[in-house]
Amino acid sequence: MIKTLQRIGNSRGIVIDKPILDLLNLNVKEQAFEVTHQDGGLFLKPVNMKSLYKHISKKHRKSLNKLAE
Repeated sequence: MIKTLQRIGNSRGIVIDKPILDLLNLNVKEQAFEVTHQDGGLFLKPVNMKSLYKHISKKHRKSLNKLAE
């Protein structure tokens, strides 16, 4: 499948068709992705926001507590 970049405000984006979203079970309204450069292209990996929050809050607990003061 070949897609073209589309203008979205001052940025550019690629629209992912609904059948592909359904195939990958990505039906969340605002799905987050980790974007990495791989083999001369981009690789999109869905991110579970709850597990990401748990990881970040555990890793940076002291800093987050200081910010909360």
